[in-house]
Formats: sequence, structure tokens, C-alpha cells
Amino acid sequence: MSESLQELVDALAERLRRSVALDDPALHLIAASRHFGDEDAVRVQSVLGRGVDPELQEWVLSLGIAELDGPHRIDVPEHIGAKDRICAPVRCAGLLLGYLWLIDDGQVSDDDLRDAALVADKAGVILYRRELFMQRRQARSGALVRDLISADEPTRVAAEAEGIDEELLLPAAAVSVSVIRPVDEPGEDGTAPDLGQVAQQVTSMGVDPAILCLPRPHDLVVLVAHARERAPSASALRLLVGSIVERLGGRAIAGVGAWQPSLVSAHESYQQALIAVRAARFLPGLDDVVPWDSLGVYGLLAKLDPHDLALGAHLAPLTGLAASRNGEVLLATAETFLDLAGSIQRSAEALHIHRATLYQRLARIEEVTGLDLDDGGDRLTLHLGLKLARLAGGVPRSRRPGRS
Repeated sequence: MSESLQELVDALAERLRRSVALDDPALHLIAASRHFGDEDAVRVQSVLGRGVDPELQEWVLSLGIAELDGPHRIDVPEHIGAKDRICAPVRCAGLLLGYLWLIDDGQVSDDDLRDAALVADKAGVILYRRELFMQRRQARSGALVRDLISADEPTRVAAEAEGIDEELLLPAAAVSVSVIRPVDEPGEDGTAPDLGQVAQQVTSMGVDPAILCLPRPHDLVVLVAHARERAPSASALRLLVGSIVERLGGRAIAGVGAWQPSLVSAHESYQQALIAVRAARFLPGLDDVVPWDSLGVYGLLAKLDPHDLALGAHLAPLTGLAASRNGEVLLATAETFLDLAGSIQRSAEALHIHRATLYQRLARIEEVTGLDLDDGGDRLTLHLGLKLARLAGGVPRSRRPGRS
């Protein structure tokens, strides 16, 4: 079948002299014809914005269109502000792959409906083939990412050669690896995002940039390879990762490894991404997408094992502080004070408390920990301990406390 989806939609529109649109199962626009004066605000929004309002989307899907077995007229309530529609489900091999839409002005004949049904069937075959192709491509891409981030150098070298030979990667490419991890939040329905589906959607068809994804049980590894002379800036890469995070729905955090000069160096970027996502999870004040290059000294701390006995001296003062009365408030106060370089004024403002209250809390912190906050060494001990404890998950990532 040589026709493309756009050609199918355009040809049907010309025959019927009315605008035609093709959506995916979530009502995201795949292809649209030119208008014939029958468009309405919803159609224009769909074409310009590549989608519809969430409330309208929910209403349309609630009509049971996924169960239709052929073209069906839909009466749109006047308050929605849209014209009536004809919806033809697009299926192949029993899979729902999308919807074909005509605006119904009351002049659509039975022959027109049969024509729309035939086009929906042809579109289903094309989408099904595309789906199979993308599944195979994603499976191969996932295997390449797994091998390129391997700790074993021969495995990485072989993966680089295979990726170039299969024309999935450029022979001279810079590479960055990100780790994206969904975060469970209270009140959600508990439905986990489909990482495999997102990986299939995000995996690119080209090689510059090449975007390859490895979905795993609890995270998504994204490898971006770009021609070295045209590798995007760190901010551009962060925006790309941010757009993938949005696709997951709900909240997710991501660590973004720095650009490396070759595909074989991808494992270095991957290790940086793991550290950055760990920091994003536990350190306060960081965004949900954290580039390795933005971590500064925390990148070094995150490499350390907080449970190493050699670090016990740094963590010991926190034990008594956490166990004391209002321990969480005191921990947050100490961290804010140290993060702000010991500034009383800025710390009091950040904590929304009076300076006198801050002085009282600092005195209590010194009493419980046995540390002198006027001593640089003691400050470093407490600050280091707080950050290591956070990176180990031992200090909850909470909001700054209010007045007390």
C-alpha cells in the first residue's frame, strides 16, 4: 500500500468536499485535510493545537466511541459549541488504532459513510504496520541502550558498531543519557505510567538526533546521540527530557547526564544521570529535571556511600537531632541556615519566622548535637551529614517549616 495517511485523508476530503481528520485513540491529531468552509472552533483548535480540551476529550470518549463497529453520527450538545460529527473507528487485527472524523452538516449520504468506512479500514492497515514497525524498532533500540550503558567495554564497543551498521546511530556522535523515574504521589489512582508505550512514542526515526529508549520496571533510560558539531546546549537537552517527563503524566523526576564525546562513553553519562535522579529525589530546592552539570558539590557527595562507616562522624549528630522534640523542624532549620551560608536574616525569611525564634532554634540545635555553629568545621560536619542523610533517604524531602 503506497498511500500515506495524509494522502488518504486528503483524497477522501476532496471526494466528499468536506474536511476530514484522523485522530489516535487518545484524540490527538494524526492527519487533517484542508477545510471546505465546514470547520468549527474545535476543528481549528485541533489542527492548530494538535489536540482538544481535556473536558471535551473526556466527554467524547465517554460516548463509547471505542466500541463502535462502523461510522456513527454523534449529536453534539449546543453548549459545547461544536458541530455534529461522524466518527468512524479505525481498526486492524482487532486493535483500535484511531478515529476518522467528518463534520456532519446533515448532507452526508450513505455512500459517503461507506466511503469513510473504507478509508478508515485502509488507515487501520497503515497504522497497524506502523505500530509493528515501531515495536520492532523500540525493541532493538532498547537493546542498544542497555549495551551502550553497560559497564563492560567490549559490550559497548560492539553495540556502537551494531547501532551504526543498522543506521540507528551516527558514526561520530556525542551522547547524553537521562534516567526518568515516575514518582508515586498520595491521592493518585495507583495506575503506573506505561513506560514502554512512552518509549515507543519518543524513540526517533532519524539519526541526528537519535533518541533511543530503554523502558525498565521502575524507570525509563533515554539516550540522545547527536552529531558532535551540532550537539544541542544543556538547556535544550533539559527541555527535551522535560517534554518526555510530561508525556508520562503525573509527577516524574529525571537526572540528565552530561554530553560525552563518543557512544562508547555513554556509560559515563548514565552514571551521572543515576546520581542526578537520586539528588532530584532527596535534595530540597532542586527541579524535577536535574542536569548533572548543575549539581556542583552535591554531585560529588552523591557518589559517596552514606552508610560507609568512615562517614559515621558526619551522620552521628543528626541522630539525636532527629530524635529530639520537634526534630523535623530543627533539621529543616539547620539545613536552611547552612544552605544560606549562616545568614540570620535570609534564613528567618525563608523559614517565615522571627529572628528571635531562629536564634532559639539554633541554640537548641547546638545543645542537641554538641556542635558549635560559629565553628567552620562543625558547620561543615553538620551540613555534610544533612546532605548525605538526604541522599540516603534518611531525611524526608519536606517543605520549609512555618512559624512555631
